[in-house]
Amino acid sequence: MDKEELNYAIKNGIIDLSHIQEQIEMKKNDELLSKHKYRIWKGARNRWYTYLPADNNERTQISRSTEADIKKAVIEFYKKDVEKPKDFISAYKHWRSVQDNLVSNNTINKYDTDRKRYFDNTKFSKMQLSEITEEEIKVFIANTVKSQKLCKKACKTLFGYINNTIYSARTKGYITTNPMEFLKASQFYIYCTEKRKNLEDNIFSDFELNKLKERFILDYQNNPNYIPTYAVQLASFTGMRVGEISALKWEDIHDKYFIINKSEKYDKINKIYFVDDTKNHKERIIPITKNILKLFTLLKYVEKTNGYLCEWVFANENGRVHSSIISSCLKTKCRQIGIKERGIHSFRKTLNSKMRCNGVSTTVAAALLGHTEEVNEKYYTFDVTDLDYKTKIMEAL
Repeated sequence: MDKEELNYAIKNGIIDLSHIQEQIEMKKNDELLSKHKYRIWKGARNRWYTYLPADNNERTQISRSTEADIKKAVIEFYKKDVEKPKDFISAYKHWRSVQDNLVSNNTINKYDTDRKRYFDNTKFSKMQLSEITEEEIKVFIANTVKSQKLCKKACKTLFGYINNTIYSARTKGYITTNPMEFLKASQFYIYCTEKRKNLEDNIFSDFELNKLKERFILDYQNNPNYIPTYAVQLASFTGMRVGEISALKWEDIHDKYFIINKSEKYDKINKIYFVDDTKNHKERIIPITKNILKLFTLLKYVEKTNGYLCEWVFANENGRVHSSIISSCLKTKCRQIGIKERGIHSFRKTLNSKMRCNGVSTTVAAALLGHTEEVNEKYYTFDVTDLDYKTKIMEAL
């Protein structure tokens, strides 16, 4: 019987599809019951008993009021056992099946990248869940951290993936114990490779800032309609994140200040730009200095003259200027003036370091940049004072 004949028979009631499905289900249940190696018996108080397999070759007793119920419990157990993840990578995918619904597409993309980096084609990922011990985990993390020269942040991320996977497997009953229970990410930090803070890689020197300023003036003279230049200069004045610059609207700008309350982001999975909250989901206020006012005034004139003027502060013939274009613009200018290429984020570190070295409190500096004080001090503060300044301090002691 071919497919067409089968469909005809079902449609015209010659074959009862529901009866066939019922027979298939009964056959599957019989196959599952045949796998059950423990006897089923009627015991005390007319209840029915049997054993079910447990981890470590153990068994656990169950009871039901009827033979049909005890067989149903056995069948359900083996159905779940068929679906139950056996190895680490399967358990990881089970955790991801829930976790991916709670995070952004960019986080999902990072999860996928990290899975390939840490787990794909490893012996550990193929280990049976029931065989994974605390020692196995310790060896895997230590070796991975050393071989891939992970920093503390990456080590903590790796630890988190394993911890979340094992915890998920334990709560769902796939394993009976948690081998991660007494482990901490910090105990693996001794194996980490920390990158040294290189001043030249992170901030612009005064000489370089002056060279950039000269380049801005030259570009405004030769190519005043190129909008990304204005965006880069605003970054040098304010230390704003590049996404915050791209998402800035004219309605955010007031007489003496402007408001930062959104940021452009890029969905790496769907490959689209969109505007969302700032990184810390908080609004902050930036004062408008004379230089910033001059920049906004010139920018609005240029955009109005060329027909670019719209809701977005930085716009050209294609609409809003995206963050990737602004970042690329800065790197081009670095090459043009013969200095080391840096990203927009270097302006944040430069501005913060200058503020801190000139006596501005951590609280004020962090508020202007949109950081926590801890992050500000740990990742954005560098000594930008020169030798003469240090000499004067030491001579005054």
